[in-house]
Amino acid sequence: MRTALARLATGLAASTVEAWQELRIHKLRVLLSLVGVAVAVASITATVAAGQIAKQMFTESYDTEGRPAHISIMAYDDRNGMSLPVERVRPAFETVAERFGVSYASAKIFAYDIKATTPTRSKQIELLGVDPAYAAIHRVVVPQGRWLEESDKERLSPALVVDETFLKKLGLQGTRLPTSVELTGQGMSVTATIVGVTSMRGYGTARAFMLADSMTHWQTGAPTDASYEMWVPVEGADQLANEIGMAMRAELPGLQVDAHRDDYMAWGGEDPIGPIKWVIIGIAGIILLLGALSLLNIALVTIQQRIREIGIRRSFGATTGRVFFSVMMESVVATVVAGLIGVLLAVAVVKNPLVEKYVLQGIDDVPPFPLSAAFLGLVVALAVGALAGILPAMIAARVKIIDAIRF
Repeated sequence: MRTALARLATGLAASTVEAWQELRIHKLRVLLSLVGVAVAVASITATVAAGQIAKQMFTESYDTEGRPAHISIMAYDDRNGMSLPVERVRPAFETVAERFGVSYASAKIFAYDIKATTPTRSKQIELLGVDPAYAAIHRVVVPQGRWLEESDKERLSPALVVDETFLKKLGLQGTRLPTSVELTGQGMSVTATIVGVTSMRGYGTARAFMLADSMTHWQTGAPTDASYEMWVPVEGADQLANEIGMAMRAELPGLQVDAHRDDYMAWGGEDPIGPIKWVIIGIAGIILLLGALSLLNIALVTIQQRIREIGIRRSFGATTGRVFFSVMMESVVATVVAGLIGVLLAVAVVKNPLVEKYVLQGIDDVPPFPLSAAFLGLVVALAVGALAGILPAMIAARVKIIDAIRF
């Protein structure tokens, strides 16, 4: 067994060395062949890598609306359709979340007519009262400062986390944290302290986050525009939403409670990023086909020019199998080298600082270059070399010594 494996390894190594020597002899022809292969492998590798990064971008975009599985809960009076006061619904919500063992649950209290004022500017903002779990539920990243904490509800100056639009409109860009702003409107008049800045963008609207407990404390009259949400495991989420709704209705007798799952994975039960994967597969297949046909065409032309050489090798004792394997290995070794160059080229393009600055600036967690894309590029190069080398190798193996010498 060991002897057979040793012979196989020795034969493979000898064929590889022989193929490399042949490639060095025919440098120009090999170079012309490998340019197309390297470009094709670089394209397919970069396309797959870009697809992985695009998936991350779409996932982050969808997650800002609520990670799977996201359950939204709304309690209201069925007689007038009005939302119920926070102090009436929130205790029931917390009780149900504890009963079902939900670790990530948050209230969302909306206040739209709040004005933020600094010594130099005054702008209307969108204020949202949330619980600390809101950051995990919505993938909130805080590159500057920190997110809201449970202890912040004890502060005499309520803590705020704002977005980049807030800083820009209030002229606070570059200001060291913490810093203070005045909040007025909807029964609120308080000096708040900015403790963090999120990477979320409000699409032109300045947005700020405050603890829900702080908002209800500092705002005269409990706000009624409020909803509640939970982040639960995907498996069994639909059934869990129904059970949570029934539990909330039991806690709030005589009132209407709507609890349903509304994350992107609930859209028909399919991954919305799936079509992108198929587009990438189609592009990769076309690139692969063009690269393989180009290499095969050049290999068929060049093998006709080497018939005399092959005949001489046969006359010195080269077997049919040795000739077949050596000719095919020339194609395989060449395409693997080209594939490695193509993968390095794809990495250089995708990880270019300019690309990361202008194309990937919307991603909070920029993924590293996918190893799966690099591995796929090398496998594709190997497969193309093997497939493109089979037909020329068969032609070379059938060459007769007398015919080759007369050629």
